[in-house]
Amino acid sequence: ESMINTGAPRSVSGHAVSGAILALMASGAYQYAKLKDGQITQDEAIKTTIKSALEGAAIGACAIAASNTIGNPNKSTSTKIVEAATYIAIGGAFVYGVQNAFKSKECKILKNQQKRLNNDK
Repeated sequence: ESMINTGAPRSVSGHAVSGAILALMASGAYQYAKLKDGQITQDEAIKTTIKSALEGAAIGACAIAASNTIGNPNKSTSTKIVEAATYIAIGGAFVYGVQNAFKSKECKILKNQQKRLNNDK
């Protein structure tokens, strides 16, 4: 029997979609408010919203996969711990990767704009 009853196993892909939609709605509303106030550009709002949706998908999927593992009565406690930790690490690594991918793209764009400005002088 499981140490923790997490209920019936849930769909990992379904929760990835749910996480993406939830993050898209929350981030989209927040970014729209910032855009209306003139705090950010439309491109920044779109990039941040997409980034949040990707992160939400990864977090939702990995959290459910870890929860399903913890609640699986057919696995030993040590196996559950290792597998759940692996899913959590994968989710964290994916979010870290998404954040860095968006940072490096923005840095590249800024560097190209700076080069153009320097060449115009």
